Order: sequence, then C-alpha cells, then structure tokens
Amino acid sequence: MTKAFGYVRCSSNCQSAAASIATQNDAITRAAVSYGVHLQRVFTDIGPASSGQSELEHLLKTAESSGVRTIVVANKTRLSRSMTELRRLEDRFITAGIEIISAEG
Repeated sequence: MTKAFGYVRCSSNCQSAAASIATQNDAITRAAVSYGVHLQRVFTDIGPASSGQSELEHLLKTAESSGVRTIVVANKTRLSRSMTELRRLEDRFITAGIEIISAEG
C-alpha cells in the first residue's frame, strides 16, 4: 500500500476550528481508503500564517526527504490562501514527484 501524508488547514476566522479540522480529517481518511493509500501522518495548520514554519512547509520538506510521494487533502484550496501560491506549491509537488489527492476530486 502506498504511503501518504495528509494535510488540513483552518484559518483563524473559522467558525469552529475543531469541527472544520475534524471534517477535513474525515474527508482525507475516506479519500485515502478510496485511493488505496495509507496515511502515515496528518499535518495540521490552524490560524493565520505566521513568521514561523508552517506545518505545510514541514510536510513538504518531510515528504521530499522521506520518499512519501502522495499528499491527501480535503480540497486543494486548503493548501493555500491564494491561487498564485497554490500554483507555486503544485509546481513544487510536481518537481518533487509528489501526487496531490483531493477528497473532492
């Protein structure tokens, strides 16, 4: 079974961060089963981006160094707050040979 990491994010203005994170976790767990991948770890960012390293950046570095080549998200929009940044991230994933699986297809 292919190893994968999951990623969930909720901004600080989320009505209920715990509910949003739980909903995203459920979605990525179902998607992982559907695609036949095994989630090794789920990285979670809650709140606004800060000057410190985000869990997304930690996920990218860990995936690149560990050989995990699949990332599961509830929706690709959870990866970034802007389309420009999302495209940059997708290019980085492609360059690293990492597939992004979205629970929403």
